[in-house]
Amino acid sequence: MFAAKRAHNKVSILKYGLKDLQVQGEYVIVGNGDGQEKTISSDYKYSDLITLKDVFYVSVTKYDKSAKQNNLYVQEISDKGKLTGKLQKLESIDAKSTFNKGDFDLIESADSTKLLMVDYPPYDKYAGEKFTFTTFDEHLNQDKKLQVELPFKDKNFDLDDITYAKDGNIYMMAKIMLEKKDKSKDEASYYYELLSVNPNGNGSVMQYDIKLPQKYIDGIAYRTDDDKDIVCSGFYGNTTGTAKGDISGVFYMRINKSSQKVDATGVKDLDKSFIADLTSERKANKGKGISNDFTLRNFIRKDDGGAIMFAEYSYDYTVTVTTSDGHGGVSTRTDYHYVRNNIIAVNINPDGSIKWCANIPKYQHTVNDGGSFSSYMLAIKGKALTKQDDKIYLVYNDNPINMDPTKIGTEDKPKTMTNSKKSTAVLVELSEDGQFTKKTLFSNKDNDATIMPSHGFKITNNEFIVPAYNGGFWCCISFSSAKSKLARIEFK
Repeated sequence: MFAAKRAHNKVSILKYGLKDLQVQGEYVIVGNGDGQEKTISSDYKYSDLITLKDVFYVSVTKYDKSAKQNNLYVQEISDKGKLTGKLQKLESIDAKSTFNKGDFDLIESADSTKLLMVDYPPYDKYAGEKFTFTTFDEHLNQDKKLQVELPFKDKNFDLDDITYAKDGNIYMMAKIMLEKKDKSKDEASYYYELLSVNPNGNGSVMQYDIKLPQKYIDGIAYRTDDDKDIVCSGFYGNTTGTAKGDISGVFYMRINKSSQKVDATGVKDLDKSFIADLTSERKANKGKGISNDFTLRNFIRKDDGGAIMFAEYSYDYTVTVTTSDGHGGVSTRTDYHYVRNNIIAVNINPDGSIKWCANIPKYQHTVNDGGSFSSYMLAIKGKALTKQDDKIYLVYNDNPINMDPTKIGTEDKPKTMTNSKKSTAVLVELSEDGQFTKKTLFSNKDNDATIMPSHGFKITNNEFIVPAYNGGFWCCISFSSAKSKLARIEFK
């Protein structure tokens, strides 16, 4: 098992043993390797690690000023964590400036047997939206290459997500901004478009409009893993009324892939009692909704054709303070705040109706840590709550006071987790009927390391590896082997 580590002008590979989760070696792959190992020059910019049939590759980019091209390369990493072979150039994008050089995206198929490369040309707000898609087999031999032009201008097209699906198609979810002249009264200023590209059909594109009359979509997720249908769901707000600007309800659509017709749809306003639980009775009685700071985190398709949607109250802000010492000296300090609060779960029936909504109280507010120790990790036992003994598990860091038996129930609102080092890892178990229980997993303080739930990854159906850290600032792939740990969590 490999992880990447950034330090100054170097990128290294950390190799972990899967059984003991201990570091077995560290090897520089980009930057100065002190002459001991083969490395990629620091003139190249690290991009990502990819896996194809248990073979690891590192991807890097480099802008060629003379040729005015942005280039993408990959190189294999051996099972010992060291570079092997040579840099292989996959693609070039013509770009006049390093400030607007376009970009690449590498997306592995679900079974890791194929790779999709997406070229994003330099931005031109008046040009038509276009992409180049290239597919490769597990040995990085090129399979298909096609260019797709869409009937949208760059300035009106905001790509939200791209997926290389199980059915072999490429799916893109995009927000389409409407020109003022094309927008009618009480209509949202944008709508969503799901586009399906068939690599075997000479780049033919199917378009699926995701629109709701007199409503705007505030967060959307979709699944395409079924052979017949596309399922999408999300939140909506009303374009008129007292709840304007708030999230007012949940929508669900099931679209037939071949006919492009909507086979099932559901639009359901959130119940007043649910809104009151997340805001106040006063706001609920006034017809208000919930905050649009709720962000979709997980979307699970159930075996019965329905879905379960998870969202988290999430926002960031900065506070800058300038002080004077009275002698002409001025100092400025900026703090970065990360707020991750309540989790809400919505269970949707196959016909689009809502089975239940659950509010899981959680309060996390940390400063200057990138929000790395906040949010949650999700695991599923069974068929995504289609049977009575199915369960969904959520793991997150909590204030230990909330788990003190002498304090539970003594206050209306749980205490906020502000100090991740002293936090407690907790497990929430959500059952088929929408009820949940919460219990302590372990103390992060006792383990001398704090888990980072949102960065956990699945290694089997019921087993996860979660990174943990015991001090300093951690961000995504930048952590020190001397201070980092890995934890294995198994859900039985």
